[in-house]
Amino acid sequence: MKICVAGDIHGAMDRLYQDVLAFEEVLGIRFNYVLQVGDFGVWPDSSRIDRATRRHDGPGDFSAWLRDNRVMPRPTLFIKGNHEDFTWLDSRSDTEVLPGLSYLRNGSTVDIGCQQTGVIRVGGIGGCYGPSDFNRRSERLQGYAKRHYTLDEIQTLSSINRLDILLTHDAPAGVFFESHRHGRGYISEAAGLDVLLARAQPRVCFFGHHHSRVDATVAGVRCVGLNKIGMPGNLVAIDIVPPVSAATWSVLGEYRRKEHGAAQNHSQKRPYNGAI
Repeated sequence: MKICVAGDIHGAMDRLYQDVLAFEEVLGIRFNYVLQVGDFGVWPDSSRIDRATRRHDGPGDFSAWLRDNRVMPRPTLFIKGNHEDFTWLDSRSDTEVLPGLSYLRNGSTVDIGCQQTGVIRVGGIGGCYGPSDFNRRSERLQGYAKRHYTLDEIQTLSSINRLDILLTHDAPAGVFFESHRHGRGYISEAAGLDVLLARAQPRVCFFGHHHSRVDATVAGVRCVGLNKIGMPGNLVAIDIVPPVSAATWSVLGEYRRKEHGAAQNHSQKRPYNGAI
């Protein structure tokens, strides 16, 4: 199964799918799914954006796509980041936000694929770590506190029998960043995500939030940190084989957009061997 995994897009949906389709052209494939690691930029009402979004990226394209009920070019699954309209997301009974665009709630899983070709199970823990909210029940979080994940959500996902891909917004505790806004040599303190990795043992974990392309191993699980939209390392293509056949996955390439809009493939197809 060919999957494109995307880092934070902050509402830049037009750019996301332009890059995804250009990436396909470079690789000579068609993606079965796009997975996205939060800060998708879900702002149905642009007047409700938070201060950080107003200061940096702006409301993005989501409201226009929602108004027109536009269909995703490729089936897309996303988790929440720490910059979304959480009240609007939580008020929806249907996980399909737009045709082909589905929201994976914290502690939940979804099987992608089909019975003929096999299915891949994806689980998600969106939002960032907040020490003051971590031990609270998730349903008790209100307002902007909904940007945090909670222990009960991690415990729920830890009980799943099988997990192939884990999507988190924050970096699991222990991930090392050579360069970071908090200083060189920063180590993530996002508690609980490392415990989830140890218990669930997914084949791979992808995260965003830190706007940095990094690789790490936590609890024996490969963790891939993705950059923000428009930056090298925002899109990574993988080929993952359903477990009925083999427990393997491989990297097909990473996307880098040339200055004039063309795409480049800077990676060779290779099996996962502990490094990307």
